[in-house]
Formats: sequence, C-alpha cells, structure tokens
Amino acid sequence: MSQQPEQAEQLIRELGSLTDRARTVGRSKITGVPLLGWGFAFGAGYTALDLLDGGARVVVVLLAWAIGMLGSWLPVRHAIRTASENRIRWGWVVVLGASPFLVAAAQPSTWVHIALFLGGLWGLAMCLYAVATGDRTFAAASIAVIAVSALGAVQNVAPPLALFGLTAGLPLLALGVRRTLLGARHV
Repeated sequence: MSQQPEQAEQLIRELGSLTDRARTVGRSKITGVPLLGWGFAFGAGYTALDLLDGGARVVVVLLAWAIGMLGSWLPVRHAIRTASENRIRWGWVVVLGASPFLVAAAQPSTWVHIALFLGGLWGLAMCLYAVATGDRTFAAASIAVIAVSALGAVQNVAPPLALFGLTAGLPLLALGVRRTLLGARHV
C-alpha cells in the first residue's frame, strides 16, 4: 500500500510529460503548414506590392494570398483534433471580415499605410492566438510582424512594404519550416 501514492505521483508526472509532448506535436501539425503559407504570402505578396507593377503585381499578390489561404485550410491539420478548430476558424473569419471596417475607422493616409496597418492587425491576431494556446515561439514571431509593420511606416531606407514583407515573412516561414519538417520528429 505504501507504493500507491508514489505510483500515483509517477503516473501524474508521466501524464504531464505526455500532455507536453502532445501539445508540441499538435503545434507542429496545426501551425506548421499555415506558417509556411503565410510566411510566403507576407514575403512574396508585400514585396510584390512594392516592387512590381501592373499585371505582374496582381498575379503575384493573388498567388501569394492563395498559397496563404490554402496553407491555412488544407486538411493536413486533421491529424490532430482539439475541439477548438471551428471556433478558431470563425475567429479568423471575424478578423478578416473586420479588417476593412477597421481600415475605414483608422483612415490611413496612403495605400502603403493601409497595407502596413492590415499586416500589423493580422500579426496581432496571430499573437492573440499564440497567447491563447501558450505558444511562446509563435508569439515572438507574431510580435515581430507587429513591430516591423510600424518600422515599415516610419523608416526611409527601404521600400516599406518590401521591408515589411521580408522581415515579417521570414520568421513565419522559418518557424513553419521548423515545425513542418523538424518539429514532429523531435517528439
């Protein structure tokens, strides 16, 4: 009988370890591909807005957006079920649907500032998701998105949208690569 409390403590420790490992696998499966998509979308789309003109700009931006959306909605994440997927999807629908109204309320002075405002807003939404899920690495990457949206607006060294796209997209892309290719192997 004296071993029962020790066995219970050991089981609780093992359950905690299993929970942490499952959370890590879940993050890799749930956020890896979307981070790849949105890292590419930010990097290519915002850079195209600044550096391309005409039809080429439209094609690259639409392609970047499509890749970001496909990465977010692909069935890759069905391997892990958390019972919150529908609420999260609706949350993103709300963020994306509210974006034009927030732009209208803020009345940015140029289309460049509109694009930077939207990038910062979407970075904030990513950060709130990361905070809600306890994902510190994703929170740090999304805080970088927010910070470089402001940096893009106030600096005069580089084209603002290209600077934002590359400096916001690369951390998201790197985290997506890590989670997609390496994350699940280390658990």
